[in-house]
Amino acid sequence: MKTKAMLLTITTAALALPLAGYALAQTTPKTAPAMTQPLPQTTKTVESQEPMIKSSIMLPAEQKGVEMIDAQESAQYLKLAKITLDQARAAALVAVPGTVTRIQLDEEEGSLVYEVEIGNQEVIIDAGNGEVLYQGAMDAGDNKNENGNDSDD
Repeated sequence: MKTKAMLLTITTAALALPLAGYALAQTTPKTAPAMTQPLPQTTKTVESQEPMIKSSIMLPAEQKGVEMIDAQESAQYLKLAKITLDQARAAALVAVPGTVTRIQLDEEEGSLVYEVEIGNQEVIIDAGNGEVLYQGAMDAGDNKNENGNDSDD
């Protein structure tokens, strides 16, 4: 008789223990495990917080060792663009009223875009659908001279 009672107690405890642990785990608030060592501090600073530009037209990756001349590159960009220069100008002027001082079909982070300058503002337009991808003040390094080359050349 004692043996039966003892076996019944052990069996009940063996079944109840996992259930009690599960119930406890469900009611205990979840916290992150404590770290034993602090994370190393990084001193890397980000110079500018420019947004990632991603248009509806992604350009094919350049092949290593293959250099395209500007005329070929421009012709390729024109074939891929779905909106015209005038449509890009109109979209930019809706975002930033003023006088367009420069507009160029260009590559930005692998995407085909129109870069439009209006006063000291830069507006980046998706060359596929005319959506404004970015607008903001131009950096000092963004200024171009009349022939389209960087001003610091």
